[in-house]
Amino acid sequence: MPTVNTTYEEISRLLKKEIPKPELVERLALLGIESEESEEGLKLEVPHNRPDLLSVEGIVRALKGVLGIKTGLPQYPLRKPKIEVVVDPSTSTVRPHIACGVIRDVKLDEETVASLMQVQEKLHATYCRKRKKASIGVYDLDTLQPPITYTTVDPEGIKFVPLEYTQALTPAEILRQHPKGVEYAHLLEGLSRYPVLIDSKGTVLSLPPIVNSEDTKVSANTKALFIDVTGLDRRVVESALKVLMTSLAERGFVLEGVRIKQRKKTRVTPQLKPVRKALAVKNTNQMLGLTLNARQIAQLAKKMRYGIARVTDTHVDLLVPPYRVDILHEVDLIEDIAIAYGYDKLEPTIPPVCTIGSAAEIEKMSTKIRLTMIGLGFTELMTYSLISTKKAQLFNKEVVEIANPVSEEYSAVRNSLIPSLLDAVFKNQQYPTPQKLFEIGDIVVFDEADETKTRTVRCVAGAIVGKSATFTNVRSVAEAVLRELGIPFQTVAANPEGFIEGRCVSFIHEQEVVGKAGEIHPEMLELYRIENPVAVFELVLGTI
Repeated sequence: MPTVNTTYEEISRLLKKEIPKPELVERLALLGIESEESEEGLKLEVPHNRPDLLSVEGIVRALKGVLGIKTGLPQYPLRKPKIEVVVDPSTSTVRPHIACGVIRDVKLDEETVASLMQVQEKLHATYCRKRKKASIGVYDLDTLQPPITYTTVDPEGIKFVPLEYTQALTPAEILRQHPKGVEYAHLLEGLSRYPVLIDSKGTVLSLPPIVNSEDTKVSANTKALFIDVTGLDRRVVESALKVLMTSLAERGFVLEGVRIKQRKKTRVTPQLKPVRKALAVKNTNQMLGLTLNARQIAQLAKKMRYGIARVTDTHVDLLVPPYRVDILHEVDLIEDIAIAYGYDKLEPTIPPVCTIGSAAEIEKMSTKIRLTMIGLGFTELMTYSLISTKKAQLFNKEVVEIANPVSEEYSAVRNSLIPSLLDAVFKNQQYPTPQKLFEIGDIVVFDEADETKTRTVRCVAGAIVGKSATFTNVRSVAEAVLRELGIPFQTVAANPEGFIEGRCVSFIHEQEVVGKAGEIHPEMLELYRIENPVAVFELVLGTI
């Protein structure tokens, strides 16, 4: 989980009240924030689903509510925009979304600068998915001459001095030479033009999502900030701006909107109006096991910094603060009511149904096989259920793919345990052979008879690596497992994809194929860059 570094003194300064450390730790825990004291100060581990808590200002804002210092909806007046950002159509195929804001009456001391840098870094690493979905730029407004243009340039089409550099570089040179360019170059890979922000004088603000320019950097003398967020996901872009600006507003800074002119339309960002959501009294009590009335729920909601729009006998209409970008469903509201009420006050009850639990049959079978494989000298693996589509198709062309994978390495649900075993063999080649590895896990296969058109199946697979990796040895292991389970079987010659012809068999149980064993083909070993012979088996326990 993400961590925020601060000090007890800084929290007290922002709270404008000293809270005894034991009570502070207790209240932080109530918000799901674990605290650890060190020589540098406090290290706070915050919930991953609360980007508004990625700054000390956001944490203090939440603490004010649960401590009763300040409850209800925080107000964030937004001055009318004075600055316009013009978006060039060329950005639509590169990094299409942008939101901006201005912060005035800024007073930057050491703690404020550290907090600003920290929240930007934490948002980048978590909510913005390492700058892929969105990236944030913060600039000294007085160094800029509006209007500002968000456009694209050729990789060699412009030069500017990147942050912490003294030499002007082209965007292509930045990706090769600047530390941030090297780290995030993959985000612009394959693009013929790169996004840039430029003011009316031609001063480059930044090359998003890589690096800002030295000419516009924030200093101790900065009195006003210009903030941009660009990215691929409009919701994340606008939400990140709301979180950052409302956090800084907690220090008393003044917020100002920015006009975004894009595709002949003009809009103002950020939008800081609260969102109205209904919370049912019945659903709240049913989920929490309580008997709260609407007014009690409203008071608890105020402690979590919600506004109250209307209270009836059956519903409470809440005003969700703009920084609570994690609120998507009524259940999120109910969770906050539980936090305000206090998890420690919820009394456990015995379920009205009396049942006796026991291990499922497939788990009993898995345990028996696990002990058998360990007894045969094998070492157990636990690998990911997601693999690359290319690897999944090496042994079975029918693959359940993910619609929006995070990366190509995890783009499909595995349809066999063998690719994962071969990956493990490759990663352990530095160790002496023979190696004996096995895994018991689930795979997903297509099944038209099922409601989801897929079915999850438990499997066991084993691999022998080295000179003893022969068809005879691996077949004897698979047969030992089947015999230990008391499963009658027959063997027939087989030639599945990826195996050496004539050195592979299928196992038949009740006229159904329940597994295979054989030696991996040299061409397959070459694809995996495995130097030693490998023999594998796989049994489908779900079918058995």
